[in-house]
Amino acid sequence: MQRKADQLRAEITNISALLQAGRLDQAFKRATKAAKKWPKAAALPRIAGLCAIQQQNFKQAQMYFERAWRLDPGNAELIQNYGLSLIQGGEPAAALKFLEKISARGPLSPAQQFIQALALLQEQEADMALVAIEQVLKREPANVNAQILKADILDALQQWDSAVDMLNTLVRKNPRFLPGLLRLARSQLGLGQLSEVLKNLRAALVLAPGHPEALEMMAGLPNLTFEDAATLKTQIAAALERGVPNPKDAVMVCFAAASLARREKNTPLEMQHLSEAHLMQRAGFDSWEERSVQECDKRLAAPLPAAQPKPSKGSTRPIFVVGLPRSGTTLVERILGRHSAVQGLGELASVHQWARQAEAQPPEWREAHNLADFYMGKLPLLTDGAVAFVDKAPGNYAFLGEIAQAFPNAVIFNVLRDPRDVALSMWRANFGAGGLYFTHDLDWMAAEANRYQRYMRHWHKVLPGRIHDIRYETLVGNLEETAKELAQICDLSFEDAMLSPDKSPNAIKTASNLQARKPVNAASVGGWQAVTDEFEPFVNGLDAELWAEFLDAPGDAEEQQA
Repeated sequence: MQRKADQLRAEITNISALLQAGRLDQAFKRATKAAKKWPKAAALPRIAGLCAIQQQNFKQAQMYFERAWRLDPGNAELIQNYGLSLIQGGEPAAALKFLEKISARGPLSPAQQFIQALALLQEQEADMALVAIEQVLKREPANVNAQILKADILDALQQWDSAVDMLNTLVRKNPRFLPGLLRLARSQLGLGQLSEVLKNLRAALVLAPGHPEALEMMAGLPNLTFEDAATLKTQIAAALERGVPNPKDAVMVCFAAASLARREKNTPLEMQHLSEAHLMQRAGFDSWEERSVQECDKRLAAPLPAAQPKPSKGSTRPIFVVGLPRSGTTLVERILGRHSAVQGLGELASVHQWARQAEAQPPEWREAHNLADFYMGKLPLLTDGAVAFVDKAPGNYAFLGEIAQAFPNAVIFNVLRDPRDVALSMWRANFGAGGLYFTHDLDWMAAEANRYQRYMRHWHKVLPGRIHDIRYETLVGNLEETAKELAQICDLSFEDAMLSPDKSPNAIKTASNLQARKPVNAASVGGWQAVTDEFEPFVNGLDAELWAEFLDAPGDAEEQQA
């Protein structure tokens, strides 16, 4: 008996060493094999779950963490592992239900309350998340991870300056706490405080030379000195030479290398690094493409829901801005948000959350859970005097039938941009995993661009007059005329402030955080022409009929012949 126990301990030690060395495949295979030999040992499925997490296979991680927890249900570490895996896998509601089950046995620990706050934040229950994290900090005031999460929650509540103040205090008290430095730099980047961002990233790279996140963030800054660029070049080259075992870190290093190559105007090298990054990211998403095809067909075949009654006069008007990612939705939101009576809210996930639930439930569920009530219940607090607010979640184009019927007074803008420029911009952005899976493959990007056009043509047909197309190229070419048109459509008086969206104090938490802080310009129009060879799969994948107005533009035929 003792011999078997010793063998089990030795096996767990050996597998853990493989995991720590970054040999994830070997660790996973040995852990799953050993779990069959020792089926009651919770440590083995836990190690398998940790491997799956590092490989970003969150569904698999959930399965193994749940198995480990059921073998040892009182183990606090396993409770945390399983709860976090649910959140990382995009199931915060399931995490909250799991923690509710745990709380029935007794009060949640600070670590479990932390997970609860994280899940509530992802469920867009920022007020409740703030209460939960405050409880953690009351019991553990020096908990630096809880302080970082509180900053995330303050960001969600649009208390950006408070978040930065809190993170500054955290870093001042813990100057060698790397996650705090990086999180502060991200908040400052969102607010356009580029000199402060650079200062903190320099400090981060002194603490941890070659740190992937610091390299990626710093390489994208426009205010680097010659010495900064030289430091980046040395550290990126060293990281690429030695290899980065963690896939997520390796992706960030490749994006950093691509940004540096772009700075040096070496487009072929930039495209090489971007291709390497996206090749690593696309693993595991093959089935998502077929799922997107099926979802599109199902949504376009569904009848429009019944329209909700018009809201009372004087109620705050929603303005939805949709389009492909990187099509200019942030710019339109910031133009509108500069109006004194309009509040820009960034990208809200509420429509997507509701739609995912509605599509998984029987039809009668919608009668008791209408989109309007769900959406307004999660809406951030609006400022006094706001007559309208802007939600610029680009992917809402898949749900415009539901949106238009739920909000009869809503204004809906569709930002239309040359898909080739959109594709290049998406290719240069590190969106990570999740809903923008299609950005990791040129064929998938073309397929999604075609789906987007199918959605929009359908909505224009069944919702005549409800959707207003805004051409990005026209917008950046004639800002004043387009801004006046936006104001008129929204029943607003035009204000000169709308001509300076780069002056907006609102934080930007998307890939547009640097571009949107520059005065409006047309510098990126036609940028795809520098990468025609690399982007041939994307261009060939575009439906010529759906994109005729762009593909048949003057000059394209001559360019393709050349």
